[in-house]
Amino acid sequence: MKLGLLQCDEVPPEFLHISGDFPDMIGGMMGDHRDDLELVVYRVYEGTFPASVDDCDFFIGGGARQSVFENEDWIHKFEDFIRELHAREKKFVGICFSHQMSAQAVGGRVERSSRDWGVGIKAMKISGTKPWMKPPLTDCSTLFSHQDQVTRLPESAELLGGNDHCPHGLYTVGDHFLSIQAHPEYSADYVRALTEIRREIIPEPIREAGLTSLEQPHHQHELAQWIQNFLKPAE
Repeated sequence: MKLGLLQCDEVPPEFLHISGDFPDMIGGMMGDHRDDLELVVYRVYEGTFPASVDDCDFFIGGGARQSVFENEDWIHKFEDFIRELHAREKKFVGICFSHQMSAQAVGGRVERSSRDWGVGIKAMKISGTKPWMKPPLTDCSTLFSHQDQVTRLPESAELLGGNDHCPHGLYTVGDHFLSIQAHPEYSADYVRALTEIRREIIPEPIREAGLTSLEQPHHQHELAQWIQNFLKPAE
Protein backbone atom coordinates (compact mmCIF):
# COMPACT_ATOMS: atom_id res chain seq x y z
CA MET A 1 0.00 0.00 0.00
CA LYS A 2 1.25 3.48 -0.86
CA LEU A 3 0.90 6.32 1.65
CA GLY A 4 1.49 9.71 0.03
CA LEU A 5 2.96 12.34 2.34
CA LEU A 6 2.01 15.83 1.19
CA GLN A 7 4.92 17.56 2.91
CA CYS A 8 4.11 21.23 3.50
CA ASP A 9 7.31 22.37 5.22
CA GLU A 10 10.70 21.17 6.38
CA VAL A 11 12.25 20.86 9.82
CA PRO A 12 14.79 23.60 10.58
CA PRO A 13 18.29 22.13 10.09
CA GLU A 14 19.25 22.80 13.70
CA PHE A 15 16.38 20.57 14.88
CA LEU A 16 16.94 17.56 12.61
CA HIS A 17 18.76 15.74 15.40
CA ILE A 18 15.56 15.62 17.50
CA SER A 19 13.25 13.48 15.35
CA GLY A 20 14.57 13.86 11.80
CA ASP A 21 12.54 15.55 9.05
CA PHE A 22 8.79 15.19 8.58
CA PRO A 23 8.98 11.91 6.60
CA ASP A 24 10.86 10.42 9.58
CA MET A 25 8.20 11.67 12.00
CA ILE A 26 5.33 10.34 9.89
CA GLY A 27 7.09 7.00 9.47
CA GLY A 28 7.57 6.78 13.23
CA MET A 29 3.93 7.66 13.86
CA MET A 30 2.81 4.76 11.69
CA GLY A 31 4.55 2.37 14.09
CA ASP A 32 4.37 -1.32 13.24
CA HIS A 33 2.30 -0.54 10.13
CA ARG A 34 5.17 1.25 8.43
CA ASP A 35 6.52 -2.10 7.17
CA ASP A 36 3.26 -2.60 5.26
CA LEU A 37 3.45 0.84 3.63
CA GLU A 38 5.51 2.51 0.97
CA LEU A 39 5.83 6.13 2.05
CA VAL A 40 5.92 8.37 -1.05
CA VAL A 41 7.00 11.94 -0.27
CA TYR A 42 5.74 14.92 -2.27
CA ARG A 43 7.36 18.21 -1.26
CA VAL A 44 4.28 20.25 -2.09
CA TYR A 45 5.73 23.40 -0.50
CA GLU A 46 8.31 23.29 -3.31
CA GLY A 47 5.62 22.70 -5.93
CA THR A 48 6.00 18.92 -6.25
CA PHE A 49 2.57 17.26 -6.31
CA PRO A 50 1.27 13.81 -7.24
CA ALA A 51 0.30 13.58 -10.88
CA SER A 52 -3.05 12.14 -9.78
CA VAL A 53 -4.98 11.40 -6.60
CA ASP A 54 -4.69 7.76 -7.72
CA ASP A 55 -0.90 7.75 -7.37
CA CYS A 56 -1.27 6.50 -3.78
CA ASP A 57 -3.83 4.50 -1.85
CA PHE A 58 -4.21 7.26 0.75
CA PHE A 59 -2.57 10.53 1.73
CA ILE A 60 -1.47 12.43 4.80
CA GLY A 61 -0.58 16.11 5.08
CA GLY A 62 1.27 17.91 7.84
CA GLY A 63 1.99 21.33 9.26
CA ALA A 64 3.52 24.45 7.73
CA ARG A 65 4.78 27.82 8.85
CA GLN A 66 2.39 29.50 6.39
CA SER A 67 -1.35 30.03 6.76
CA VAL A 68 -3.84 28.31 4.45
CA PHE A 69 -5.29 31.69 3.47
CA GLU A 70 -1.97 33.09 2.20
CA ASN A 71 -1.71 33.92 -1.49
CA GLU A 72 0.99 31.50 -2.63
CA ASP A 73 0.84 29.32 -5.73
CA TRP A 74 1.64 26.07 -3.93
CA ILE A 75 -1.04 26.75 -1.30
CA HIS A 76 -3.69 27.32 -3.98
CA LYS A 77 -2.60 24.13 -5.74
CA PHE A 78 -2.64 22.24 -2.45
CA GLU A 79 -6.21 23.39 -1.83
CA ASP A 80 -7.23 22.17 -5.30
CA PHE A 81 -5.62 18.80 -4.63
CA ILE A 82 -7.42 18.41 -1.28
CA ARG A 83 -10.69 19.33 -2.97
CA GLU A 84 -10.05 16.60 -5.55
CA LEU A 85 -9.30 14.07 -2.80
CA HIS A 86 -12.65 14.94 -1.24
CA ALA A 87 -14.52 14.68 -4.54
CA ARG A 88 -13.02 11.23 -5.11
CA GLU A 89 -13.49 10.20 -1.46
CA LYS A 90 -9.84 9.26 -1.13
CA LYS A 91 -8.69 8.72 2.44
CA PHE A 92 -6.75 11.70 3.78
CA VAL A 93 -5.40 12.59 7.21
CA GLY A 94 -4.83 16.31 7.72
CA ILE A 95 -2.61 17.51 10.56
CA CYS A 96 -2.39 21.18 11.69
CA PHE A 97 -1.98 23.25 8.48
CA SER A 98 -3.42 20.34 6.47
CA HIS A 99 -6.27 19.99 8.98
CA GLN A 100 -7.08 23.63 8.35
CA MET A 101 -6.83 23.16 4.60
CA SER A 102 -9.18 20.18 4.68
CA ALA A 103 -11.76 22.53 6.21
CA GLN A 104 -11.14 25.50 3.92
CA ALA A 105 -11.13 23.36 0.77
CA VAL A 106 -14.60 21.92 1.38
CA GLY A 107 -16.49 24.89 2.75
CA GLY A 108 -15.20 25.61 6.25
CA ARG A 109 -13.39 28.70 7.52
CA VAL A 110 -9.90 29.19 8.91
CA GLU A 111 -8.73 32.32 10.71
CA ARG A 112 -5.95 33.63 12.93
CA SER A 113 -7.12 32.58 16.36
CA SER A 114 -8.58 35.25 18.64
CA ARG A 115 -7.34 33.05 21.50
CA ASP A 116 -3.71 33.49 20.41
CA TRP A 117 -1.18 30.66 20.17
CA GLY A 118 -1.90 27.10 21.25
CA VAL A 119 1.35 25.45 22.34
CA GLY A 120 2.27 22.51 24.52
CA ILE A 121 0.15 19.66 25.77
CA LYS A 122 -3.58 20.35 25.80
CA ALA A 123 -6.50 18.04 26.53
CA MET A 124 -9.34 17.60 24.06
CA LYS A 125 -12.74 16.39 25.14
CA ILE A 126 -13.69 13.53 22.84
CA SER A 127 -17.31 14.03 21.83
CA GLY A 128 -17.80 11.29 19.25
CA THR A 129 -17.00 7.66 18.60
CA LYS A 130 -15.89 5.82 15.48
CA PRO A 131 -14.89 2.18 14.97
CA TRP A 132 -11.26 3.23 14.42
CA MET A 133 -11.08 5.19 17.70
CA LYS A 134 -9.44 2.33 19.57
CA PRO A 135 -8.34 2.41 22.30
CA PRO A 136 -11.37 4.52 23.28
CA LEU A 137 -10.74 7.78 25.13
CA THR A 138 -13.02 10.37 26.71
CA ASP A 139 -10.18 12.90 26.94
CA CYS A 140 -7.11 13.04 24.73
CA SER A 141 -4.05 15.06 25.81
CA THR A 142 -1.73 15.74 22.93
CA LEU A 143 0.82 18.17 21.48
CA PHE A 144 -0.22 21.44 19.86
CA SER A 145 1.71 24.18 18.09
CA HIS A 146 -0.49 26.57 16.08
CA GLN A 147 -1.68 30.14 15.70
CA ASP A 148 -4.50 29.64 13.15
CA GLN A 149 -7.46 27.36 13.61
CA VAL A 150 -10.71 26.19 12.04
CA THR A 151 -13.46 28.58 13.12
CA ARG A 152 -16.27 27.03 11.06
CA LEU A 153 -16.54 23.39 10.09
CA PRO A 154 -17.63 22.29 6.63
CA GLU A 155 -21.36 21.44 6.58
CA SER A 156 -20.56 17.79 5.97
CA ALA A 157 -18.13 17.52 8.90
CA GLU A 158 -18.72 15.57 12.11
CA LEU A 159 -17.01 17.03 15.17
CA LEU A 160 -15.27 14.43 17.32
CA GLY A 161 -13.20 16.49 19.75
CA GLY A 162 -12.00 19.89 20.88
CA ASN A 163 -11.45 22.20 23.85
CA ASP A 164 -12.10 25.79 24.88
CA HIS A 165 -9.01 27.05 23.06
CA CYS A 166 -9.57 25.01 19.89
CA PRO A 167 -13.22 23.90 19.68
CA HIS A 168 -12.81 22.19 16.28
CA GLY A 169 -9.73 20.14 17.10
CA LEU A 170 -10.79 16.78 15.66
CA TYR A 171 -13.37 16.00 13.00
CA THR A 172 -14.16 13.80 10.05
CA VAL A 173 -15.78 14.38 6.68
CA GLY A 174 -17.52 11.22 5.56
CA ASP A 175 -15.40 8.13 5.99
CA HIS A 176 -12.50 9.55 4.01
CA PHE A 177 -11.19 12.69 5.77
CA LEU A 178 -9.72 12.66 9.28
CA SER A 179 -8.68 16.11 10.42
CA ILE A 180 -6.54 16.87 13.51
CA GLN A 181 -5.29 20.25 14.74
CA ALA A 182 -2.82 18.61 17.14
CA HIS A 183 0.49 17.03 16.16
CA PRO A 184 0.48 13.24 16.76
CA GLU A 185 3.75 12.99 14.80
CA TYR A 186 5.69 15.40 17.06
CA SER A 187 7.69 14.67 20.19
CA ALA A 188 7.63 16.88 23.27
CA ASP A 189 11.26 17.75 22.60
CA TYR A 190 10.41 19.02 19.13
CA VAL A 191 7.51 21.15 20.40
CA ARG A 192 9.84 22.54 23.05
CA ALA A 193 12.38 23.51 20.38
CA LEU A 194 9.70 25.16 18.19
CA THR A 195 8.32 27.08 21.15
CA GLU A 196 11.75 28.33 22.18
CA ILE A 197 12.67 29.49 18.67
CA ARG A 198 9.40 31.49 18.58
CA ARG A 199 10.08 33.35 21.83
CA GLU A 200 9.67 36.72 20.12
CA ILE A 201 6.23 35.99 18.67
CA ILE A 202 4.54 33.84 21.34
CA PRO A 203 3.42 35.91 24.36
CA GLU A 204 5.46 35.01 27.44
CA PRO A 205 2.61 33.68 29.63
CA ILE A 206 1.42 31.39 26.82
CA ARG A 207 4.95 30.30 25.99
CA GLU A 208 5.93 29.49 29.56
CA ALA A 209 2.67 27.65 30.30
CA GLY A 210 3.14 25.64 27.13
CA LEU A 211 6.71 24.72 28.01
CA THR A 212 5.69 23.67 31.52
CA SER A 213 2.89 21.51 30.14
CA LEU A 214 5.38 19.39 28.21
CA GLU A 215 6.18 17.52 31.42
CA GLN A 216 2.63 16.14 31.55
CA PRO A 217 1.62 12.68 30.30
CA HIS A 218 0.00 12.58 26.87
CA HIS A 219 -1.80 10.31 24.40
CA GLN A 220 0.49 10.59 21.38
CA HIS A 221 0.62 6.82 21.01
CA GLU A 222 -3.16 6.42 21.22
CA LEU A 223 -3.82 9.20 18.69
CA ALA A 224 -1.28 7.65 16.33
CA GLN A 225 -3.10 4.33 16.74
CA TRP A 226 -6.36 6.00 15.71
CA ILE A 227 -4.69 7.25 12.53
CA GLN A 228 -3.31 3.80 11.77
CA ASN A 229 -6.75 2.26 12.30
CA PHE A 230 -8.42 4.93 10.13
CA LEU A 231 -6.09 4.22 7.23
CA LYS A 232 -6.54 0.46 7.32
CA PRO A 233 -8.33 -0.83 4.23
CA ALA A 234 -11.90 -2.00 4.86
CA GLU A 235 -12.02 -5.74 5.47
